[in-house]
Amino acid sequence: MKENDTFVLSKSVEGVVIGEHKAVTLPAGTPVTVVLVLGDLTSPSAYEVEAFLAEKNAYALATVEAHDENNKPVSPVG
Repeated sequence: MKENDTFVLSKSVEGVVIGEHKAVTLPAGTPVTVVLVLGDLTSPSAYEVEAFLAEKNAYALATVEAHDENNKPVSPVG
């Protein structure tokens, strides 16, 4: 995956609400967007992802391990 790719989380991950510094759990099935590829671009170690939290009208950031092959790409919106 590369920056701006979107996928659905295959398992819950801990994140932080942007601007609030509050911990939040992003459940499996949450659509996320890659905002940063960590490590070597040809063999990344992890991805920093962003998710919109509709119930909070806010965004959260989380780190997802790159080797989780169960994450499912989603079609672009629009």
